[in-house]
Amino acid sequence: MWNWNKKAALAGVMAVGGVLSGANAMSAEADGYPTRAVNLIVPFAPGGGVDLMARYISKKLEGRLGQPVVVENKPGAGAAIGTAVVARARPDGQTLLFTSVAHAINPGFYPNLPFDALKDFAPVAPVATAPNGIAARADAPFNTLPEMMAYAKAHPDKLTYGAISGSTTMYLGMAMFVKEANLPIRFIPYAGTPASVQAAVAGEVDMVSSGYASADTFAKTGRLKMLAISTASPSAMAPGIPTIAEAAHLPGFEVVNWMGILAPAHTPAPIVERLNREIRAILDDPESGKFFEVQKNERLYGSSEEFRKLIASDIQRYGKIIEETGAAKQK
Repeated sequence: MWNWNKKAALAGVMAVGGVLSGANAMSAEADGYPTRAVNLIVPFAPGGGVDLMARYISKKLEGRLGQPVVVENKPGAGAAIGTAVVARARPDGQTLLFTSVAHAINPGFYPNLPFDALKDFAPVAPVATAPNGIAARADAPFNTLPEMMAYAKAHPDKLTYGAISGSTTMYLGMAMFVKEANLPIRFIPYAGTPASVQAAVAGEVDMVSSGYASADTFAKTGRLKMLAISTASPSAMAPGIPTIAEAAHLPGFEVVNWMGILAPAHTPAPIVERLNREIRAILDDPESGKFFEVQKNERLYGSSEEFRKLIASDIQRYGKIIEETGAAKQK
C-alpha cells in the first residue's frame, strides 16, 4: 500500500523529471539553433550607421552560428514598420531585430504603435553606443559652445540648427539642451543626418546636431567647427572636444545613441543566452575594436536583462523629454 510519503516522493520525482525533461528540450533547441538562415531586420534605410553596424555584426555572427545571417532593411514610420515585422515573427530566434535607441524613443512619439516596445520583445544584447555632436558652420561668429550660447542670447531667434527630425537623439538631445540652457534657437528639420550636416557645411543653418562621426569628418577639414559632444564625461573618440555637460555647466547632461539586437517575445531563453554569448565574443575580438574605432562607436557589453533595463529606463526618460520639450509637436 502506498502511504502519503511515498506518494509525495513519487510526485517529487515526477516533477523533477518534468523540469529536467523541459530543460533538456530547451537545451536541445539551443544546441540545434539555428536550423537555417537567420533574418536580421534593420528598420532603417541602407547606408546609415545602424545599417553599417548591423552588416558588420551579421557577418561575424554567421561565422559563429554556422548559418547565413541575412540583413533585411525595412525602413519607414520611424522604424515602426521593420520593428513590427519582428514583433509578429515566430519566437524561434530565426528572425531578429537590429535597432537603435529609436526603439525606446518611439513609444513617446507614437502612442498607437502596433507593438509594445518592451512586452513584445526579448532583448538579446546591446552592441554599441556613440555620442552626438554639436557643430557650427565654418564662418559662424563663435568658436566654442559658451560663445555660441552668449551669441544666441544676445541675438534671440537669429541662430538656427538642423537635425534629423522625429524619434532621434539628434533632435531630442538638442531640444533638451536648448530648453535647459534657455536658448532662443530655431530648429530646422531634415529628412536625414547627411542632409542636416550638409546644410551646416553649406551655411543653410548655423549649427547641426548629428552623430559625432558624421560631423567630425567635416570638422577635421575645417568645413565645420565642432563645439561639443553629448556624453556626460569626455570621450576617447573625441579627443579635446568638451562635453555639453561641462561647457554649458549642465552637470550630468548626456544623450547618447545605442544599438542592439532583440528577438520576438517568448524566444527560448537558451537561444537568447547563446546569441548574447556570441555577441560578447564578437565584441571581444580585436578586429571588432578596430571597426568600432573607425565608426566612432564604443562597444557596449551587457546581459539580456541589463539590456531590458536600459530600454525600459530610456522609454521613461525620453518620454519625459518629449513631454517637457513639446518635441512631438515639431517632429
